[in-house]
Amino acid sequence: MPKSNEGSFAYAIVPSPGHDMASHPENAGRFIHFDLLRQLALAEGLLEVQITPAPMEAITVVHPQSYLDTLLKAIEESPAYIDYAPTYVTPASFEAALNSAGATLNVLEAVIEGRARAGFSIGRPPGHHATATRAMGFCLLNNVAIAARQAQKQGLQRVMIVDIDVHHGNGTQAILEHDPDVLYVSTHQSGIYPGTGVLNDIGPDADNSTVANIPLPARSGDSTFETVIQQVIKPLAARFVPEILFISAGFDAHWRDPLAGLQLSTAGYHRLASMLAEIAEEHCAGRVIVVLEGGYDPEALVHSVIAVIQGLRGSGIPDDLLGPAPFPDADASSVIQSVLALHDLA
Repeated sequence: MPKSNEGSFAYAIVPSPGHDMASHPENAGRFIHFDLLRQLALAEGLLEVQITPAPMEAITVVHPQSYLDTLLKAIEESPAYIDYAPTYVTPASFEAALNSAGATLNVLEAVIEGRARAGFSIGRPPGHHATATRAMGFCLLNNVAIAARQAQKQGLQRVMIVDIDVHHGNGTQAILEHDPDVLYVSTHQSGIYPGTGVLNDIGPDADNSTVANIPLPARSGDSTFETVIQQVIKPLAARFVPEILFISAGFDAHWRDPLAGLQLSTAGYHRLASMLAEIAEEHCAGRVIVVLEGGYDPEALVHSVIAVIQGLRGSGIPDDLLGPAPFPDADASSVIQSVLALHDLA
């Protein structure tokens, strides 16, 4: 195995212009400002990995061929909505989904091979709502679940996934919750789509739980997330001792996002990434893979992606051009205390 490159950071950008419905929140315009990220990557010498379609043998570990056949049939009749969220497909959607999953696998490969210490797969369509047999919530293939299984195949058996999208990653949990070697932790806004991820959902094995759901009240922001990581996520990681950390990064938890009501700031995302990097350093030899999920304000998306990259790299935060959240942070102390009690962390 090549010697680890301490200073490198791998990334891939998969804009998928053919998978597009202009009136839909998850459209190609999400990436309109990503020239800012490319400028950072050039200036900082980040490693851009090749985008190739995910191989079928990696996908079918998570999604059975029968589901892929059904998805392809729907795409043949596209453009169309295939889920009430609504989730759409166009003639280019299958290729886009393969490339989004493939980029995640290629970023993972760069980290496993030591060409980079950490990485970020910035692709669309997103993935964390897709179950093994159903497209939903704008998602067609579950990118992070596919990559988690590939990491295990490559010998990194104990996988931790922290999902910071504003919505619960129901698909990721459903696919992986029966595996005792996968710890799934989700922070999300309580009471919104898809209606899963309630506080007492700790997975199918209550005696050996590897699922932690943290449904937060609307207007939870930077200080709440910092408390959650410090008091809940870090102790869970210390008990589980992962070998690799995945972050399902939804930037729809930013205060400017139009689809929900949490209020992380760009600076908050930087702090969050820095704290998650500490977990990866302590337990995973620094191995952390970020996978893009939601984020529907294009300016907030690009600035927050950059903030996360810099936080993971140990670099200072760029100027927070969008500013702090407009409202005081909600009181989530009762939720946090309940999570601590449920998971014997109190």
